[in-house]
Amino acid sequence: MTPETTMSHRDEQRLRVASIPAHHAYVDAVLPGPTQVTAWQPQPPTDLQPGQWFPHPLLDAQQLAEHADRLDLVHLHFGFEHRSVEQIQAFVAQCKASGVALVVTVHDLENPHLTDQTEHLKRLDVLLEAAHQVITLTDSAARAIHYRHGRVATVAPHPYVVLPVQAGKIREQVAPHRNGQRVAVFLKDIRTNTVTDPEFYMELERHLRRGQLTIFAHHSAAQHPLVTALYHGLGEHLHLHERFSDHQLFTAVAGFDVVILPYTHGSHSGWLEMCRDLGVTVVAPSTGHFADQADRPGAVVPYTTGDGAQAAHAVERALERGPLPMVVDREAQQAEAVRTHLEIYTRAVAQIQGAGPTEVTP
Repeated sequence: MTPETTMSHRDEQRLRVASIPAHHAYVDAVLPGPTQVTAWQPQPPTDLQPGQWFPHPLLDAQQLAEHADRLDLVHLHFGFEHRSVEQIQAFVAQCKASGVALVVTVHDLENPHLTDQTEHLKRLDVLLEAAHQVITLTDSAARAIHYRHGRVATVAPHPYVVLPVQAGKIREQVAPHRNGQRVAVFLKDIRTNTVTDPEFYMELERHLRRGQLTIFAHHSAAQHPLVTALYHGLGEHLHLHERFSDHQLFTAVAGFDVVILPYTHGSHSGWLEMCRDLGVTVVAPSTGHFADQADRPGAVVPYTTGDGAQAAHAVERALERGPLPMVVDREAQQAEAVRTHLEIYTRAVAQIQGAGPTEVTP
C-alpha cells in the first residue's frame, strides 16, 4: 500500500497535509504530530539513489490535481526555485480549483541559492497573493512581507537544530578546548551567497587582534578559485575536510567561541540557529534578517556585508563579551511552534471551506 492510498479516505479528526519539501529538519520539527495531521508523502522515483533529492511532485499542477482528493492543505516552505513563474501560477490556480488550502512560510525573501533575485521575487508575489496563511521566522521579515506584499505573516521562530540534550553534552565535551579566542568560518562547498573575494578573508585576518582564525572548506571545493587563493594567502588558517556527519559538525562548531557567516545575501539561517544551540556567538552580515534571530543581546553581532575589516571588529566585540549561552527554552519554543502551525493549518482549511478572506492589508 503506497502513502497516497493510505490517505484516500478523509479522517475528520486529522488534517491531511503535504509539506514541500516532504522531509527537512526544519519541516519535520514544526509539523504537528500524527494524532493531529496525516502527512502526505510522495513516492520517490524508482531509480533514485538513497538520499538523492528529487523535485516535489505536487508543485506540478497536474500532479496536484491527481492527488487533491487526498489533501486538505499544502504547506510550501522552500525548494521551488526550479519552477518558472508560470508554473507557480498554475500551481496556485490548481490549489484554488481543487479546494486545497495553501500555507506559505517565507524562509527566504532573498534566495541564497540564486544571484539574480528577479524571478524569485515574482514567484513570491504569486505565492503570497494566493496563500491562505503566511508564516515567517522573524519580526523584521514579517514587516518586510507586509511592506512588499501587503500580507500579515505569523512569526514562528526557527526551532532548534541540535537536540537540547545533545547540545548540552557536546558543550560539556568541548568546553576545555575553548579559550575565548577561537574563531571560525565554514565555507563548506561555497554556496552561491558566499563571499568569494579572497580580500574579505585577508582583511578579516589582518584586523583580528586576538582571534585565532580557522577557515574550513570541503575537499570537494579545493579547486574553487577562492580556496586556491586562501591556500596561497592564508594557508596556515585553512582546513580542508570531507563533509562532516551531523555529530562531527556540531562538535567542530561547538569548539569555537565565534563563528562568522560569510554571506553576501540571504534572509534567515539554520546554521546560525545551530551555532546558538551550541552556545557559540555568531557574527553575521547586515543583510537580511540574521540579526533578528538573536535569542539575546550580543548573541548575533552584525557587520557590514562584504567588509572583512568590519567583520573582524565585530568578532573582537563578540570575544570581549565572552560566552553567551542560549537563553531560550528550546524545547518549549519548538512545542509552541508546533501548536502555532496546527492553529494556522486549522484557520487555512476553515478559510477555504468557508471561502473566507486571506489576511491582506491595503
